[in-house]
Amino acid sequence: MGALTSALCEELAELGQRCIRGFSDDRPVDAALVWSRLVNALTGEPPVLVLARAGGGLVGWCAVRRPEPGEAQARLWGPVVCPSARRSGLGKQLLEQVVSAVPWPVMSTDVPEDRPGAVEFFSDAGWHVLETATVLHGTPTGDRLGAAERVPALAEYVAAAAQQYGGHAPHFAAATLMRWRDDARFREEHLLLDPPTGSLLLALPQRAAGRGELLLAELWAAPEARQRLIRAAHAVAGREGLRNVRAVVRRDSGDFAACSMRVVGRCHTFVRPGDHTPGHLDSSNGGRA
Repeated sequence: MGALTSALCEELAELGQRCIRGFSDDRPVDAALVWSRLVNALTGEPPVLVLARAGGGLVGWCAVRRPEPGEAQARLWGPVVCPSARRSGLGKQLLEQVVSAVPWPVMSTDVPEDRPGAVEFFSDAGWHVLETATVLHGTPTGDRLGAAERVPALAEYVAAAAQQYGGHAPHFAAATLMRWRDDARFREEHLLLDPPTGSLLLALPQRAAGRGELLLAELWAAPEARQRLIRAAHAVAGREGLRNVRAVVRRDSGDFAACSMRVVGRCHTFVRPGDHTPGHLDSSNGGRA
């Protein structure tokens, strides 16, 4: 695709929302979210995208987001197949066509265990599990929340947290805030900071079709700061009238459970057969999805 139009993003979002409804990865999906997840933040490059249409309507799509500068891997989104077209071989066709068109190592987005056939689909295609994550939900609180402390050099603060607590290389960490600001969901007031420890929690509000939740997208924090940042995020969700707080945790979920978040499922990240995926993929404790 030469570009992603707003109309096409609406189509992709509508089908994506239908396909996740009722599963552990069910969340508000809109055109802005699709754009943010598929288009490169630093370069503006569109994804490699394959569409399937029948009778004028979109019945399936699959996309690969190109690696950002400093990234080694591309990210697969999909295949997303209309429920009425499942078990027809369309998902396999979409997957094969899109990955055959890219030269980079490819990893999938999170594939939930509770979606029928999803894990088996990738396993049957020869992909293998790279990481397993826990999906947790929490209930927003009515706690009173003071104004978040701001720092004068936010970009430097975020880059330092990315290196110290996220394990990112300096050249990648330096561009972190720029990438976040390109996300349609990003608001600076939702970037919760703990200056004494140099810690942060990135929370992203997601709203669509009358629903709303707060995604805990990144938690780069010292042990003593983790729970207070998680609780602060729950207070933000309550203040803004969001119905749910969600986290996809790739390591120990104990701090989230201690903040009354409950496990609702597990998901896996897959890598393409033959691809060597260097380094760790996502040093966050929350998944960007």
